[in-house]
Amino acid sequence: MVATLENTLLLHDHPPGSLTKLDRYLHNRADGMIGALSHAIRGAAIDAILSGTERVTKEAIDAIPLDHAAETTRNPLHKTAMR
Repeated sequence: MVATLENTLLLHDHPPGSLTKLDRYLHNRADGMIGALSHAIRGAAIDAILSGTERVTKEAIDAIPLDHAAETTRNPLHKTAMR
C-alpha cells in the first residue's frame, strides 16, 4: 500500500523508496487505517509542493494532523484515561 501511494507522488526531489522504508512508522502513525495513511502522505505532499522542498519526509508526515481515532491511539495518556 505504501509503495503504491509513493508511486503516485509527482514530486521532483522525492527519493524513490523512502516511504517504503518507513512502513512500520507509517502503520503506527496511521494506526493501520488506510484513510489516515492516505491523508498523512497526501498532506505532506501538498506541504512539500507549497514549501518547495518537493519531498515527503517522516517529519513532514508527523506534522500532518490525523483524524480523532488515529490521533487518540497515538496518545498513551488518552488511552490510559479511556480505561
